[in-house]
Amino acid sequence: MKPSNPSSLISAYRREIRFFLLFSLLFFLFQTAHYISRPYLSPFVVNTLTAGGGSKLINIVMPSEKTVSQNEYISSGNFKLQIARGCEGMEGIIILVAAILAFPAGIRSKIFGLLGGVFVLYILNLFRIAGLYYILRYKPVWFDLMHIYVGQTMIIFMAFIYFIGWLNLQMGKNGKTS
Repeated sequence: MKPSNPSSLISAYRREIRFFLLFSLLFFLFQTAHYISRPYLSPFVVNTLTAGGGSKLINIVMPSEKTVSQNEYISSGNFKLQIARGCEGMEGIIILVAAILAFPAGIRSKIFGLLGGVFVLYILNLFRIAGLYYILRYKPVWFDLMHIYVGQTMIIFMAFIYFIGWLNLQMGKNGKTS
């Protein structure tokens, strides 16, 4: 039976409304913090973690490429891929962090969820960067499509999938089946 008035509707969906409002607030705050801190953190996040990690992954998968990272570039010979701010996968990470923190679960579950999720998204983003390197090098006509639409969407989608998996674990711990 559906609630007949607005106050009983709010009462019936109190947890969902709380989650949505808290998620929205956290997402806004984390995006704002990311935007403000970007100039200071980019040298480490973009250059070291993303370009450096991407170059190492490419060399593991295909040692003949002999890539090196220098600042925000991954290069091999005369070929260079620039890793710009925004290519570090932070949007997906921010969505995931806001969702996990907004969900009513124990602190230990949240910490494990956050650590695992950030790690998974970081590794997936390195594979995205490595894939973009190969696409730009060998199929440049596909680069914009893969970079703008497929790659970014994949990271956000994987954050969503990880969150759903984490939610299922939380529901199992609480003995809820529906």
